[in-house]
Amino acid sequence: MNSKDAQAALKQIQESQQSSQAIGRREVGWFFIIWGLVWLVGFLLSHQGTSFPLGWLWFVLCGIGGGLSAFVGIRLGQKVQYTQTGPVLGWFYPALFGFGLLWLYLADPMRWEQTAVLAITFITFATVVNGIILKQSTLVWTGILSTLIAMLIYSLFLPLFGLLMGLIGGGGMLLAGLVMQVRG
Repeated sequence: MNSKDAQAALKQIQESQQSSQAIGRREVGWFFIIWGLVWLVGFLLSHQGTSFPLGWLWFVLCGIGGGLSAFVGIRLGQKVQYTQTGPVLGWFYPALFGFGLLWLYLADPMRWEQTAVLAITFITFATVVNGIILKQSTLVWTGILSTLIAMLIYSLFLPLFGLLMGLIGGGGMLLAGLVMQVRG
């Protein structure tokens, strides 16, 4: 192989890596959009003290978010093959969800805000783990900062917890997802 062929091959490899990274950011962006909308609607309705039971409200919203996430994940999985991490993450979330429900049952929170902040820490833990597995420092920092923000709001602004988590948490995720889509 001569030097021109080697340079051309190296350029192809670099372009392929850049393309794969861009699709990965878009993929993450879709999930931020979906779950940002779930959080925005769920927390704002929870803050308003809707007559609809909060457990059922969140069950329905999480079911919709989970279904959309599965759909997007399957569609995007056809474009990007995560042969090493895909199956791991595919089993990680159901395991986390199952254990999370068990831990919530055992913790027996007294207020909906306690249940919410526990659930948020489960989700942000999953975000950090995903960032480690996928080698995406953005996810790691997103999980850490989201945990700190949720704990700060819970500790200092409990009466406004639903409103602030809807606007800051849900709105922030939605905005981050849109930025990821645009910047790709």
